[in-house]
Amino acid sequence: MSTLKYCENLFSYHRRTTHEVKVGDVGIGGQNPVRVQSMTISDTMDTSASVQEVIQLVEAGCEIVRLTAPSMNEAKNLKEIKAALKKQGIHVPLVADIHYTPNAALVAADFVEKVRINPGNYADKKKFEVREYSDSEYAAELERIRDRFSPLVLKCKANGVAMRIGVNHGSLSDRVMNRYGDTPEGMVQSALEFIEICEAYAYKNLVVSMKSSNPQVMIQAYRLLAARMFELEMTYPLHLGVTEAGDGEDGRIKSAVGIGALLEDGIGDTIRVSLTEDAVYEVPVAKALARKYNSWNSESYTPLEAEEQLFLKSFPPFDTNRRVGRHVDVKNLSIGEGEPVRVAINLQSLEGQASAMALPVMGQKQPNADTQPEWIFSQNGKAIPYAFAQLPLVRPHTDSSDLLHFNLPMHTIDRFEMSLLTGVLNEFKNSSQPFLLECTNFQPGVLKKSAANHAFEQILKEAVNLGNGRLVIGLQVPANQLGALTGIRQVLLHIAEHKIDAPILLHYEVPINFSDWRLDAAATLGALLCDGIGDAVYISGAVTADEAVAFAYTLLQATRLRISKTEFISCPSCGRTLFNLQTTTERIKSKTDHLKGVKVAIMGCIVNGPGEMADADFGYVGAGPGKVNLFVGKDCVERNIPESEADQRLIDLIKRHGKWVDP
Repeated sequence: MSTLKYCENLFSYHRRTTHEVKVGDVGIGGQNPVRVQSMTISDTMDTSASVQEVIQLVEAGCEIVRLTAPSMNEAKNLKEIKAALKKQGIHVPLVADIHYTPNAALVAADFVEKVRINPGNYADKKKFEVREYSDSEYAAELERIRDRFSPLVLKCKANGVAMRIGVNHGSLSDRVMNRYGDTPEGMVQSALEFIEICEAYAYKNLVVSMKSSNPQVMIQAYRLLAARMFELEMTYPLHLGVTEAGDGEDGRIKSAVGIGALLEDGIGDTIRVSLTEDAVYEVPVAKALARKYNSWNSESYTPLEAEEQLFLKSFPPFDTNRRVGRHVDVKNLSIGEGEPVRVAINLQSLEGQASAMALPVMGQKQPNADTQPEWIFSQNGKAIPYAFAQLPLVRPHTDSSDLLHFNLPMHTIDRFEMSLLTGVLNEFKNSSQPFLLECTNFQPGVLKKSAANHAFEQILKEAVNLGNGRLVIGLQVPANQLGALTGIRQVLLHIAEHKIDAPILLHYEVPINFSDWRLDAAATLGALLCDGIGDAVYISGAVTADEAVAFAYTLLQATRLRISKTEFISCPSCGRTLFNLQTTTERIKSKTDHLKGVKVAIMGCIVNGPGEMADADFGYVGAGPGKVNLFVGKDCVERNIPESEADQRLIDLIKRHGKWVDP
């Protein structure tokens, strides 16, 4: 499976080929830009509140707005909302969000431009039933689903209404779970079953999504779907999103990792950033994420099929195994095999903050003791503050450096003077000092010229030969550049081809006056980390030490590579939500955010709750007005608790399972 083609070109940016799907007057896919969507949090039965929220979203730049329709009443009220918007001159396409209620979907299709259905619960009830389906039983189930689903297909086709087949990792049907498991493959199969029914009626006005609260699962599922669509010659546009991403910087970075990694591969035609905040705050984040990918021009490079296959085999796109890098000691800290992904910062960013950040180094206690810098880079020869003297020091100079740092500008690689590198390496080949060869100044297609390709190959061989097992390879990921990973992947191809096992440091230099750098860095660094590439993360540039360290650890948490705080899985509110999700999330976080490594899910309703909470240790789920259910994993252990008691009951539950520590 690992060698399946899943994107147009690994080494040159190209959008995935799709056909256009019209949602009202808005085109998705084809030659259209990446569209930005959001979803209202108002009660759909409250016409005035829903209309006002839709208008706010449109004014913020939202191009398509989704509203929940959990019953016939809400589905019918979409007509009133649509009419009220029209009176105010608002013609944004509306999407009806359907779970469990096929009849509501049929009603909504008369009033909206698009209907979203969830294959996991459109015609199935979630029972977590374990059973073996024979082929004939499975086929009978598909026929039952066809009978329930085909009326909606025919209605949408007749009305010119688009449809999103929106798979959620947390709500796969028991039928799919029993045959394919709780896996990306199960998610893809769930979508394909419904697509096949649509195609049987020659209905192709479809958009497809594969959402999960885990960015790694989400990335793998979309890639696998894209690969299957290549095989089946399908060109359906894809809607991207990380569901239950949470709020604040954590939610934004988690979303950027999942969405951005796919956009880097040209996968994705419309996006939604799902935050546990007012919906209007989702829009600028989504717009910032999509901005650079709406530029189509990129230097073309057509790789050999053997190159693509070697890359896919060396860095499998459908699993989460971390690349095995050689173990290298750098002073009192190691990098590579068996070690956590390290965090490095620049000495310049420490100025003015040394005393505050140095407490753990000096042996004192600080709340952020699990999120401290581990390497210090210095380019200017300045003395390191005493408090940081124990940390490994990285310098380009020969004196007082624990890791020799050599920059290799890739944009002029074909004119590189080899003697510069060999002179430095010869001086150090008999020492025990490790050596960092950092590739910088990447441009798209940087190694497509044979001269540049040959020059880099010779440099790499020389570094490996003289590095004497102490080589660390650095990759400076370009900031805010379309096709940022294309040059990086060409270097990785050389590493794979020559079976180089040196650990890899990923470097991102924050540009001046680039306020969206966190989203950009999360997209590019996150894509590499989710592919198992990277043994250290180094953030430098126009950023303070606090910002650099906080971002690095949040990124590593989002990619599930290094857990340094409580993991919260919280859904964006919607009209189904049974309590104030934002204040509830803030309240629970304030009481549990010190529980390093514990995963807490906070869900407004039951739609995705149990499934997504299979990845969580504990869950807090709305059960009815003023009532809460508590979960351990996917199992409901306490039901219909008064909301006023639920926080303490959750804490008591965590204590009973031995995961509580006092703040």
